[in-house]
Amino acid sequence: MFDDPSSPLSFVAGSAILTNACAIMQNGATVRYNLAITQWRDFRASLVARDERLSQQYIDTQAALGFAETRVRLQLHGLGLLNAAVALFAATTVMGVSGAFLVQALILSAMPVNVVMLVASGIALFLLLAATITFFREGAYGRALLVLHRDLGEPVAEEIARSTGHAD
Repeated sequence: MFDDPSSPLSFVAGSAILTNACAIMQNGATVRYNLAITQWRDFRASLVARDERLSQQYIDTQAALGFAETRVRLQLHGLGLLNAAVALFAATTVMGVSGAFLVQALILSAMPVNVVMLVASGIALFLLLAATITFFREGAYGRALLVLHRDLGEPVAEEIARSTGHAD
């Protein structure tokens, strides 16, 4: 495997691609986090000011505030998982390239490097999947906020049911 000088590049391609995938997910999650934290701050400011904006927009203001806060917490948790996954995938990539050259140059056994890479990649993949599930859960809370939202005095869920022909 190490007779070809380009083999270390193909040896680490998977972890390098997954590092990039995690970084792309981080960008999207960061944008969503910024929007969610702004929404949560607006909700809190409206409650502190005791104005009617929040109650005019949502059927249950406390539930809306709870959903907004849960979204922020889930996004922070998901971003933490992605950060850890990126670090592990990047470390796996570096270990793969440096290990391949060390094994070739020093004629060492590739087994320890492969085991460490396999363990690190497995943990990173688990973290990536956990982050994905976390973001799906966060999306569910965003949909729950839509259900609580008032549209001309009616919840969005009833509006959708009526427009799709599934009204009671």
